[in-house]
Amino acid sequence: MNQIAEIPNELSPVEQKRSRKMGDSSIIRTIPKLLEAYAWRQDEKAREICLSLLDATEVAHPVVHKQLTKLLRVSTLKPSALLTVPKDLVVLEQPQLALKNVVLSPHVEEEISGLIAETLRSEELAAYDLQPRHRVLLHGEPGNGKTMLAEALASELELPFLRAKYSGLVDSYMGGTGKNIDKLFEYAATAPCVLFLDEFDGVAIARDGARDVTEMRRVTNQLLISLDQLPAHCLFVAATNSQQLVDKAILRRFDLSLEIPSPDTDMRSRTASIELCTSRTPGNDVRHLISTVAELKLKNLSDVVNLCRRIRRDLVLNQGRGIDSLIASAR
Repeated sequence: MNQIAEIPNELSPVEQKRSRKMGDSSIIRTIPKLLEAYAWRQDEKAREICLSLLDATEVAHPVVHKQLTKLLRVSTLKPSALLTVPKDLVVLEQPQLALKNVVLSPHVEEEISGLIAETLRSEELAAYDLQPRHRVLLHGEPGNGKTMLAEALASELELPFLRAKYSGLVDSYMGGTGKNIDKLFEYAATAPCVLFLDEFDGVAIARDGARDVTEMRRVTNQLLISLDQLPAHCLFVAATNSQQLVDKAILRRFDLSLEIPSPDTDMRSRTASIELCTSRTPGNDVRHLISTVAELKLKNLSDVVNLCRRIRRDLVLNQGRGIDSLIASAR
């Protein structure tokens, strides 16, 4: 775990100084990781980082090393009861999906670029008494990348990705769903992050269309309060396949509403280009199939991805002999 090599006695004073400077840089780079782990109450991760700092300071900073040793010995690093990760409501993830690998329409690409720019330049906006747009609704037919886009946003902004658990959020007990929403948003407000809630219409359903109007009014009111109070450093992304079911008062709270459209030929082509690139078909160049797949009238990008993966699987298991049949069945 020792991240910084010990400084051998035989090093010259100049070499020792250079080595110590490199060690200091490593320690400084570790500090943001420690603060992030602390902010999200990732106690095991915080302890691991502290132990690595313990190793790193042993030679270069013995006084600090001694203080850290003492603190780690007496501290159990138990989280605050108020900010404990609500595991039944949210999954905290480090996003892996790059934005460049999400196929979007030109209009959506433009809007997302603007959203990212606002988030990254929030201090400049603040000088003009503005804050970045941070409440985003993604809507459209299923299978076209709403969830992928939310994760890619977190990746592009280098923020933790909080995926709300719909099954834990909705409670059968009176008032339970509203309390869960409050708890979820309170946790998300702890530090900069992207909070993603799929199937948003399930908790934000229009009050005039709900069976239990009284309970849904409570849920809607809590959502309105939570959205109003959400700090700008938390980017909230909601997704729904049925925007028309969402309460109109809640719709008005969003800074940006984006339709993620079904793919056209160009989007299908770009998706197939990613899925059938030579790095994914070692020893087999099937890029000539990209235009064929693009011309198929597949209804969503998920279908395009699935077809391309079936083609790759056939290359492995059947030497590609079944590809023509796969294409024909998709027509």
